[in-house]
Order: sequence, then structure tokens, then C-alpha cells
Amino acid sequence: MNMGLRTILLLVAVLLFVIAVFAEERYPDLLALGLAAFAGAFVAEALGWADRSFNTTTNRDDRTA
Repeated sequence: MNMGLRTILLLVAVLLFVIAVFAEERYPDLLALGLAAFAGAFVAEALGWADRSFNTTTNRDDRTA
């Protein structure tokens, strides 16, 4: 499974939202970080960074001269 930057940011946002539900003291901070990660996922898609995957098995020695 290839996970791009957008997928990772959306997973982080969901995780922060779930933690914020159970937090009592840091609720606004976690909510703000979750919203920032959520917005960052859409910014990454708009800038074309969303399709960069971090779980690839490509060979680094395949270089064209």
C-alpha cells in the first residue's frame, strides 16, 4: 500500500481529533492541530505533493544519463 502525503496528513488529523475528544486540558490545541493537518492535506493536493508516496520499492540505481 502506497501512502502519499495527503493520506498521511488525513490520518494524523483523524488521530488528533480522536485524541481531542478525550482530552480535557489541551482540547483547543489538539483541535487546532487537527484542523491544520486537515487543511495541509488539501494544500498538498493543490500543490501536487499529494501523489508523492513514501512506501515505494523502486530501485535507486535506475538512473538515466
